[in-house]
Amino acid sequence: MPSPPEERMERITEPTTVYLDAHGLQRILAHGRMAIEARVEDINALNVFPVPDGDTGINMFLTMKALEDSPSTRSATSASAMLSALSDAALRGSRGNSGVILAQFLRGLASGLEGKEQWDGSDLASALGEACTAAYGAVARPVEGTMLTVIRELAEAAQQVAGNGGDVLATWEAACLASRESVARTPTLLPVLREAGVVDAGGLGLSVIMEGALAGLRGVEPALIEFPAPVLDSVSTSAQAVSAAFVDATEEEIYGYCTQFVIEGESLSPDAVRAALEPLAASTVVIGGGSVVRVHVHAEDPGPAISCGASLGTLAQVSIENMDEQHRRFVADRRQEQQLRPVAVVAVASGEGLTELFLDSGAGRVLSGGDTMNPSTQEILDAVEDAGAERVILLPNNTNIVSAAEQARSLSSREVAVVPTASIPQGVAALLAFNEVEEFEANVSAMSGAFEGVVSGAVGPAQRDAELGGVRVSAGQFMGLLERRMVTSGDDASTVLTELVGIAEAEPGSIVTLYWGAATEEDEAEAAADVLREQFPDVDVEVVFGGQPHYNYIVSVE
Repeated sequence: MPSPPEERMERITEPTTVYLDAHGLQRILAHGRMAIEARVEDINALNVFPVPDGDTGINMFLTMKALEDSPSTRSATSASAMLSALSDAALRGSRGNSGVILAQFLRGLASGLEGKEQWDGSDLASALGEACTAAYGAVARPVEGTMLTVIRELAEAAQQVAGNGGDVLATWEAACLASRESVARTPTLLPVLREAGVVDAGGLGLSVIMEGALAGLRGVEPALIEFPAPVLDSVSTSAQAVSAAFVDATEEEIYGYCTQFVIEGESLSPDAVRAALEPLAASTVVIGGGSVVRVHVHAEDPGPAISCGASLGTLAQVSIENMDEQHRRFVADRRQEQQLRPVAVVAVASGEGLTELFLDSGAGRVLSGGDTMNPSTQEILDAVEDAGAERVILLPNNTNIVSAAEQARSLSSREVAVVPTASIPQGVAALLAFNEVEEFEANVSAMSGAFEGVVSGAVGPAQRDAELGGVRVSAGQFMGLLERRMVTSGDDASTVLTELVGIAEAEPGSIVTLYWGAATEEDEAEAAADVLREQFPDVDVEVVFGGQPHYNYIVSVE
């Protein structure tokens, strides 16, 4: 489990801990939003209960973000106005099953704090208790081992500490610690989590929000908050990936449609709306009341639920998502995580066409980068770690990226080899020598030898006046580069291209490939290729869409 906040957070201010006011509540909720934003993908990866219903992490983050995006919340000048705005923003901005329950938790918290301009530990504990009641009340059939359990146990811990005289900080600390411990226990309460080998995603999301809010109370910068992976009770390893057995067992499940909408009307009762919808759908969650309620249901046929909602008032924000399609993507993603390939290639390239070319030619990942946009060591390292392979071959495809690639190799947990390609043409030649069924060392050797005879050139506009190697170019003119040396220039890209190929001295039977860039039209590229075919009848000229920035043409001669 994460270490206690006091052991890993640097206090940067002296916060008020005896009382909490409206400004302070806004601030700590903003910290909660920042915290979950940093953990969105980690939480999404745990999303297995009750179905792959959207993305838990992103849904909870967007629900928290709605609080800050609301003009009413931002402009509130009193505690009462802020609490009312917070409650309305949570209702209207909630997304997904987890987001709707989170919204109801926030609405209950706001309701419990109503009536005072500032709150002590006892007020906060009482409000958390009301938040728990509201969250459970939103769900037709509450299930333990979910974020509902986490809400209940953190509220109970807060009430115990506040009952012994604890102030706001002590009360929130107790709630935060209880949420972490509760998350770790969720697999012991819910068989599907135990089978999957993970903690509950919604519960973890709420715990992360609580951690972020605690940092706000302590006056800690959001960037200093750390969230180590939770460890399951009675399980020796961190729970960050869904087990292969669970994926196998649930691959053929049928889930239907996740259906969400808002009903606007008069004197709407969430209990009555829930009762009307429950026979028509599963996982029925209804929150709100008065003039607005929000509905989240699962159904094999969304039509009856929508018709029922329309009979109760005016529908808004209708959203229908195919959970079976989500489940197929979920299974595919998990299988990719579980089945590492023996070897994969990560290439660096910029441009839609070049990206597709590398992927179609066998690269597992293509990292965006090139001239003026060199990826960092960390970005290269992340691409290597996400390549889905035990061993990775890196193609930097630019002289300025080779060093960062080598640095990433030294830092990676995987076995990595850098084939030091200095250009896109060299990278393409190296990749064409890659064979996924061959051994890692054999591939590295074959790819390293494949690009040695490739001559690389480029044609693009000069950014400033210059004279290099006896060749002058004015800003806006086209320059012809051969192995990164300027060898010709002129006012017309096609003419400069022709001169460049002539200087490259392509031998009879050679292949000249033109990768045309984002600033070039296809008919221009074909016309330039026709000129080359006429000028150099003994070479084959091919035209490929690259879509690269900066250069009208990248040229390969081999």
